[in-house]
Amino acid sequence: MSSIAGSTRTERTFLFKEGQLVTDVNCKAIFDGDHNEIERANLLTKTIVRQYLQPSAYQQLAQNCSSFILHRGYITIPMSEMEREFPVAFSILMYKDIEMFERLLRAIYRPQNLYCIHVDAKASDDIFNAVVAITKCFGNVFMASQRIRVKWGKLSVLTPELVCMEDLLHRSSKWKYFINLTGQEFPLKSNFELVKILTAFNGSNDAEYAVRRYTA
Repeated sequence: MSSIAGSTRTERTFLFKEGQLVTDVNCKAIFDGDHNEIERANLLTKTIVRQYLQPSAYQQLAQNCSSFILHRGYITIPMSEMEREFPVAFSILMYKDIEMFERLLRAIYRPQNLYCIHVDAKASDDIFNAVVAITKCFGNVFMASQRIRVKWGKLSVLTPELVCMEDLLHRSSKWKYFINLTGQEFPLKSNFELVKILTAFNGSNDAEYAVRRYTA
């Protein structure tokens, strides 16, 4: 067995055995579309009292980086050789909801990737300081070099992306693709699945756009 496979098993053991609020949900059945299990999980979400962490709590937790990384469940090794050889660069543009942002980062984090985080200039100091504290725990996660006051529907929506693209290029030229996210998104694919898809793209891009039809 390779060292990567052995370490991966150790990493996954923690993710599925400790620190989970719900331990009796059949995750495989949910992913397989079992309606009964999905309904049962929905009922559980209404009975479990969640404790929402404030920005100050994240700032305090991130003072001990090794503990933060371990107990929040971050993946700290490449999960496959394919992923190791195919680093991806991400930007995350966020404004509010530090808990949602941290959950997103935790889901997409892999040590071979790069992550540029932009916090809207309109965000509170508590939010900004909490994000800074989190990024300091990782060598491959960093704050954007400029903070932009983003206005929806204006060019300022694009500017943070350009800032992050430039910052990422200055950090490393080894990443293969750039993916831009907001703090309110969540991935539907694992990093391994993303890498397989991006490999199939073979250097091409996937960008959505709308064509306006003008009538006289």
